[in-house]
Amino acid sequence: MDLNYLFLRQQVERTLAEMAEHPAARDAHAEMARQYELEIERKSGGRIVFPWNREDLISARPTRSASS
Repeated sequence: MDLNYLFLRQQVERTLAEMAEHPAARDAHAEMARQYELEIERKSGGRIVFPWNREDLISARPTRSASS
């Protein structure tokens, strides 16, 4: 699969998750989108990263102070 296809599917699943009325459907579409995002990250060699899939890494990253 090429990245364009993966991005298309990720966007479709995110949209379906947002539009879903039933919580189970919303969760299922959100999980499918997450799987596409992980595949995009893998296929891009880490050059493309979805920060909402990496919250643990973002919060653990040290911040630079104004004096640094």
